[in-house]
Amino acid sequence: MDEPTAGLDVLAREEVFDMLRDYMIPGGRSILISSHISGDLEGFCDDFYMIDQGRVIMHEDTDELLDHYGIIKVRAERYETMDKKWLLRKKRETYGFSLLTAQKQFYQENEPGLTIEKCTIDEAILMMIKGEQI
Repeated sequence: MDEPTAGLDVLAREEVFDMLRDYMIPGGRSILISSHISGDLEGFCDDFYMIDQGRVIMHEDTDELLDHYGIIKVRAERYETMDKKWLLRKKRETYGFSLLTAQKQFYQENEPGLTIEKCTIDEAILMMIKGEQI
């Protein structure tokens, strides 16, 4: 389905997703949704694929992305000294860098004092497209 809820109000969007959930109840069924409405993807989809110029650049279980990915915000001097093993992308900011990681917990446990924010699908998209690979 291409943008199945585009142009719909909140109630109509929920009705569409209720119908899709009912369709999925017997099991053994899949629905492919292409959407720019990340809230729809976060609340309904089990798997998240990001495609850029015809290539899959990210495939992740949606819950995994929302639970384990994070955006780390650091000054340039801190970036130089930190463990970069689990960093996926970096983006220059006025204060230093925003960093995308799939291992938020590693940095929470091993790099005290870092500012780590929960990653949304929108932020993952921005970092994967606009951020530099590390």
